[in-house]
Amino acid sequence: MTNDRAMKRHENGPARRPKRRAYILLVVLAFTALASSLGLAFLEANSTVMPEAVNYRGTLRAEAMASSGIGMAAHFLLYPPTTVNLSDYYTGASGVTIDATGDYYDVSVLRSDAWSPPQTDLNLYRVTAQGVAKDPDGAVRAKHSIVAEVQAPPIGKWQFTQGFIGSGLALIVPTRATINGDAHANGNISGTGTCTGKVSATGTATWLGGGPPTSVVSLAPSMTTPSLSPYQNSTYTVRGRTYSTYSYNNSEINQTDANTLNAIDMSATNPGRIIVAKSGNFKIRQNANLNGTLVVSGRLEIDDTGSHQVTAVTGFPAIVVTGDIRVLTNDSVTTINGSVLCGGKMDTNSTDRTSITVTGTCIAASGMDSPASTSSYVFNWSADRSVFWNIQTVPPTPMPMTILSWKEN
Repeated sequence: MTNDRAMKRHENGPARRPKRRAYILLVVLAFTALASSLGLAFLEANSTVMPEAVNYRGTLRAEAMASSGIGMAAHFLLYPPTTVNLSDYYTGASGVTIDATGDYYDVSVLRSDAWSPPQTDLNLYRVTAQGVAKDPDGAVRAKHSIVAEVQAPPIGKWQFTQGFIGSGLALIVPTRATINGDAHANGNISGTGTCTGKVSATGTATWLGGGPPTSVVSLAPSMTTPSLSPYQNSTYTVRGRTYSTYSYNNSEINQTDANTLNAIDMSATNPGRIIVAKSGNFKIRQNANLNGTLVVSGRLEIDDTGSHQVTAVTGFPAIVVTGDIRVLTNDSVTTINGSVLCGGKMDTNSTDRTSITVTGTCIAASGMDSPASTSSYVFNWSADRSVFWNIQTVPPTPMPMTILSWKEN
């Protein structure tokens, strides 16, 4: 009996133990499956994090490169490299890098007179920059573009809106004079001629002529005008660089003389082509056509019949004279492409069938005479010719650029 019970316990014991182990195994397997599922879900959820991070970093780098392009262009508009001619502006560069990553930017600059439609403000620019970010293997990771419109301050330049300025005490604009632009006098102004712009005077302004002017303003602020003396020096400074004027030791210039002077390459030593004549009265004769700035310490006389012309380098006046500009001969046509700085007056000297046309700003201390009925003056303000370098002082530190608009892509 005892053996039978023992045998039964022996038989029943081993039969129950495997069942408890099976439950434990199922629980372990269940937890393993759950952990595996959670792990797979986590890996799947985070499988794109690294590529997204790499792409985001590349986007930021490309954006930083584009911003650097805008900043560098603004700097070079204020302080152009020496490779930029005095009459030009910084127009941009391609493939500019700033470190060893291979990232770069392309930048282009367009002045407002080349926009469509063109603008008249020559201190307004459109800057377009594209930043490019690269991977270590050289593949392009991201690109970013910025288009900004920036306003530059006038930098060491005289800038006028007037076709004619009387810098003395009074200015009378005669019937045979046409001013296409503003007219101003540091004193009183009166006129029977034609003015298409604003008439202003520090004293009393009256106008009985045509145009009509856009306005007639008395008690206007006085205008500062350039001094004549720096142009008589042997050197001049622009953008921190000093150049030498050309000494012309004759008292007159004719067509042959002008052709000889025009053939001289002065671009390196005298980019403004400032030609200083021998002291005393100086004559332009025999259809002379001179390129550059003619400086006369005395009276400038227009002699002989025919056409005479002076064309300035952009950014410089055409004629600087301490005395009058006087016509001596009938049937003389004088064309001046550039501003005029005259310490005396414009004087047709009662000659017949003569004309003086100035494209730029004419500044005359004593105004102008009244031409004969067959003679005339025409003064055309020019956005290009009425802006020229201030060579008489060291230019002040320019104001910063003004960002007018900023568009990113």
